[in-house]
Formats: sequence, C-alpha cells, structure tokens
Amino acid sequence: MAFRYSNIQCTEMVRTLARCDDNVELACRVFNERHGTRVSARTMLGATQRLRDFGTFRPNTALDRGTNVRSTRLQENILDYFDELPESSTREAAPLFDCSHMYVWRTLRADGEHPFHLRRCQELMPTDYLPRLQFCRWLLENWQRNIIWTDESTFTRVGIYNQHNMHLWRHENPHACRVDSFQHRFSVNVWAGVVGTHILGPVFLPRLTGDTYLHFLQEILPQLLEEVPLSLLRRPVFYQHDGAPAHFTWNVRRHLDAEYGSHWIGRGGPIPWPPRSADLTPLDFFLWGRIKSLVYVNEATSVNDLKHKIELAFVKVKSETEVLNKLKINLRKRAIMCIEQGGGHFENLLKRGRRRSI
Repeated sequence: MAFRYSNIQCTEMVRTLARCDDNVELACRVFNERHGTRVSARTMLGATQRLRDFGTFRPNTALDRGTNVRSTRLQENILDYFDELPESSTREAAPLFDCSHMYVWRTLRADGEHPFHLRRCQELMPTDYLPRLQFCRWLLENWQRNIIWTDESTFTRVGIYNQHNMHLWRHENPHACRVDSFQHRFSVNVWAGVVGTHILGPVFLPRLTGDTYLHFLQEILPQLLEEVPLSLLRRPVFYQHDGAPAHFTWNVRRHLDAEYGSHWIGRGGPIPWPPRSADLTPLDFFLWGRIKSLVYVNEATSVNDLKHKIELAFVKVKSETEVLNKLKINLRKRAIMCIEQGGGHFENLLKRGRRRSI
C-alpha cells in the first residue's frame, strides 16, 4: 500500500505512471527495475489517487470508515448532483468535481445510497390497464381451478449473450472472441404448456399459421394431455393462449368453442386475454427463460443439435419439482400485485432472493 513508502518514492511512482501514459503495468515494471522493489499496480494507483483526492500520500483512515473527510460542501454537491441525475455514473461525475470516481462512490455509499439496476419491461398501452385488471380479478376468483397455460417461442442459433456479465478470468488477456453474427442461420419454433405442476412439450411446430395451429390442437394436444394426471384435468379445465394472429383465426376459435365451451382464454375468447401481458403467464415469466438458460450454455451447430438441446433442457426442468410447486402461488401473487398497481407494471416490485426467482 502507498503508506509503506516514503513521499519521495510515491512521487516517483506518480511520475513514472505519467511518463508511461497511464499504462500501470508498464509503469510498475519500469519502477521496479529502476528501484529494485516490487510495487504492485494497486499500490501505484493508490498513491496517485490519494495525491489527487487529498493532496497527500498518507492514507486517510476516516475515509476508509466511510466518514466525511473532504469538505462538507463538496460532498453535498456530489449528493445534490445525483439527486438530480440519479442515472449518472461515478466515472461521469468525478471529473466534474475534480476527484476520483472512488471518492464519489464512497460519498454515495456513506449516504446510504446503492446502485440499483433498471428492469426491462413490456410497453403498456393506455387501453391495456383495464383488461389486465379484469383478468387478474378473474384469475383470483378462479385460481384454484386448473388452467392449461400455453405459448410458443422461437429458438435461434445466436442464443443469449450478455457482454456485460461474461468474463474470462486469466492472468493475461487471452484476447478471446465470441461469434454472434452468422451467415448461415437456423431456428425452431417450440410450443409448450404448463398445467398445475406438469409441463407439456416440447412440440416443434412449422411456421405458425391458423391451419398448422388448428392441426396441433386437433391431433397433437390430445395426445399430450393423455400424459397429464386426471386430477389436473378435472372439469372445468381452462385452455389459455395469447393473442397471436394464428390463435385468432375463425377456425381455431370455432374449435376451442366446441372443445372447451366458455372455458378458454384468448383474444376473442369468452375470457379475454389482456394484450402485452407476458408477466402473467408462467411460460414467459418462468419456463422460457429457464429453458433458454440451459440450451444456450453451448452453441448449437445445427437444427437437430438445437432440438436435442431443447429436449434435454425440458427433461431437466420437468424434474425441478420444488420450483414447479411454487408456480401457482407465484401466479396468484402476481395477480394481486397487478391489481395493486392498477393494471400497471409490477415485476420491478417483486422481491428477489439470491437464487433465481420464478
């Protein structure tokens, strides 16, 4: 640390770092060769930062305890700045106050502030709030009944890649890269359903049209329901799907009327499905995210390989009984919170533990 060295040595560290154009690794090598020491990058940066912040190389233990050490006026200016612009970063603010970003960070933490992440959400139109309220009220009145929740999702070759959170821990930079732009692309369309604690699917569908979806409802869905325990299909059982164009064709609605009567949920159905409400169906707020996190661990090399990964992911998720048992309770909680928010966004208010929430 910087306080183990004399002021002359610390001054030489600062000069060496400046001569090396702020390349701290090069500066450390030059300084160590010249003075026969083993100064680390952390020590050199610490000396430079303390000189800039406090005009001295001595450590300020009061700062380490989180108490005020700079002028009260400067700290008040920093706090006022973030009150007006809470989305700013400490690195953006530091040059404005002629201090290091770590000093800004410590000032905010000493005041009890934390850097919270924003949550992405679906846009809601002004006409969406009332249908969401009505559906959630219906759901709470009928939440003990069994609902076959269904949805389709497209899986592509590209997969999921969060550059901000993906790192390679190495002693030296491996200069690795990840391919995410392909000339040869492929994708598959997957149908799945959830009823109680039972997962239906996966079913690989061709391009989704009214005719292909009707064929699925007439020929494939009855076979899938044969695997479901009879206790989950006691009447009345409700069938749910969203407002996709293929779901809204007249022949599909006529089939659902004949098969389920007034017990189906969807656009144009006896129980209207509220548009833009992915946060109210287990397929979107749980299943697809979980499946894709397993599928995209490794890159798929072909359509068959992608399908195989999807099938293995479904096998694994179907065995996670502890999570599946909580789906119904979680759905009820979401309906209550949606009503409390007047049909607006509520996922940002859900409490999330250290483990992945459903």
